[in-house]
Amino acid sequence: MSDFRPFRGLRFAGDVQPRLAPPYDVIAPDERDRLAGEPENIVHLTLPPGPVGDRDYASAGQVLERWVAQGVLSRDATERFYVLRETTTDGRTRRGFLGALRLADYEERVVLPHERTLPAARRDRLLLTRAVRANLEPLFFLYEDRGGKLDAALDAACAGEALCRAVGPDGTGLELFALEDETFVDGVRAFLADLPVVIADGHHRYETMRTYRDECRESGASDGRDAGPEFVMGYLVNAFDPGSAVAAIHRVLRGELAPLGRVLTELAFESEVLPELDAPALLARIAALAPERHAYGMALPGGELRLVSRPRGDTLDVQVLHDELLPRLRGELSFDARPARLLETLRESRASLGIFLHPLDPDGLFRVVQDGILLPEKSTFFTPKVPSGLVLRSF
Repeated sequence: MSDFRPFRGLRFAGDVQPRLAPPYDVIAPDERDRLAGEPENIVHLTLPPGPVGDRDYASAGQVLERWVAQGVLSRDATERFYVLRETTTDGRTRRGFLGALRLADYEERVVLPHERTLPAARRDRLLLTRAVRANLEPLFFLYEDRGGKLDAALDAACAGEALCRAVGPDGTGLELFALEDETFVDGVRAFLADLPVVIADGHHRYETMRTYRDECRESGASDGRDAGPEFVMGYLVNAFDPGSAVAAIHRVLRGELAPLGRVLTELAFESEVLPELDAPALLARIAALAPERHAYGMALPGGELRLVSRPRGDTLDVQVLHDELLPRLRGELSFDARPARLLETLRESRASLGIFLHPLDPDGLFRVVQDGILLPEKSTFFTPKVPSGLVLRSF
């Protein structure tokens, strides 16, 4: 099913540390300006100057060409998988493979999405891809390997000398290795050939690359199944590796809402007022109910906390929230992946309601995607985020 191949990556010469940046879609404008103070930081490519849809995309293409010509970026001599070992600040270790994954339409059930996407973000990345003709950041995919059959290949790569070491923007330790041994490379390809993969992070960029692929086919720039635009750079991680973690992205409502008590009664939710809690304690209270009940923490202006729940049905918490609760509550919806920050927002009465969710587990994620169900946008937050700048793939 999945066609995952080694490739010759472009990598920064010398120290990669000052060249790294978070993924483009989590960088605030002031952080972008700070990172761009380093003349060879990857944000000069991933976030060209200007607003979304009207960025100076051409400048990104010119910068990439100049960096290659000047040797700032150099292409590795041989094709390989790149193995990334990440060590988080809380002691988790996650390992995965960077390679080129063949693009497939969703109907083929080879690459499975789990979230809906938004048109504006797709257009922004398409304009950038046309300008740079490269994958600047890896998309994040999950595969299912409950028995750890690919662990031997990961072990073999990590036993070698690291291509580079750095610390990611979030404090995660990063070590990049080459996997070139044909036996292990063939084993990885054969194992994944029998499996679909799930898009964990990068739905917009995946759909952008399919559009770009189709444009290249029509123009003749993609001249066959092995052409560069037929693939996308992906970071593939075992969803059931102990180092993998999925966090929730919480909801923020602003503006005038329907009466909360009435909505909860209509939907048969029970509500318990909680004492003042910090974010970890609030999430622990939600987690304690999660096996048996749809449960949410709700923070009201001024900081009052409620634990809201009802007996669990067949659907996921995020589906119940978007299908039943949010349409009745109304208000302007936004998102926050940092629960402590969201609590502070409500304590300072800078929103009308904060809704805290329990994260989706890998079994639940695989169940819904294999059933062809698309979850609401921002349903999952995979950690750690893979920084940009370790490897690029041009075509």
